[in-house]
Amino acid sequence: MSDPRIGLALGGGSARGLAHIPMLEVFDEMGLKPSVIAGCSIGALIGAAYAGGMSAKDIRERAEKLLSTRVDAMRHIFGSPRARVTDLLALRGFSSLHIDGETLVKLALPETLPHTLDELSIPFKVIATDFEEMEERVIESGPLITAVAASIAIPGVILGPKIDGHVHVDGGVTNPVPFDHVRNGVDIVVAIDVTGRPRPPTRNNHSNMELAVGSLLIMFNQVANLRRAESPPDIYVRPSLQAFSAGDFFRVKELFEAAEITKDQLKFELDKRLTALR
Repeated sequence: MSDPRIGLALGGGSARGLAHIPMLEVFDEMGLKPSVIAGCSIGALIGAAYAGGMSAKDIRERAEKLLSTRVDAMRHIFGSPRARVTDLLALRGFSSLHIDGETLVKLALPETLPHTLDELSIPFKVIATDFEEMEERVIESGPLITAVAASIAIPGVILGPKIDGHVHVDGGVTNPVPFDHVRNGVDIVVAIDVTGRPRPPTRNNHSNMELAVGSLLIMFNQVANLRRAESPPDIYVRPSLQAFSAGDFFRVKELFEAAEITKDQLKFELDKRLTALR
């Protein structure tokens, strides 16, 4: 038979989403190329780089370079010609200070990527949430930076752009592992779930922030589980990332190491599915 068509879904999970990178290495190492990718939140950020032509190895090297230490991250922000550090903070009134989503994406992604979704080498669907319509939004064309910025817009933290006059927030709110958008015309559907779960309290009791973030994680897991029960993908992997919080971006090498077991699992599952198709 001809080369199998694979649909790949990359979910949201903040820093835990860095574990997507070792999963993408599986495709490169096996000589496979997804036919379509859907991503939300950090899955949209990493998926954009991969769909834009970067290898998983290059994405890993860039992540390790930018996130090795806080000092290195600040050097990149202050030294970047793409955005000024003053653009990174968005003030919308005295009670609303956010990180500007579009500036953050510009700093995270290399300038060499295509500027629009239509130009990417792999068809790519970005999942965001239309805040005003209270529904999922699937973005398949238009400016790449704008689409990804909408998908990573964590309410109260990262300010996303308006699209068609509507405020958009994190795609994980409505579809944390968007495998349902890569089903059509493929032979194998692969979903990577990095949502994680609430962590034990850092002290005797959970802080307000820990309770707020943990509650969101419960919601994300419930939504993902309901969608999976309704129509499961062929391969569903969930890296063991309990030791990491949503903000552990500077533990990037530890995250990669923790994902190695799941990387082997994904390789085994893909090989088994491919053998069955031959």
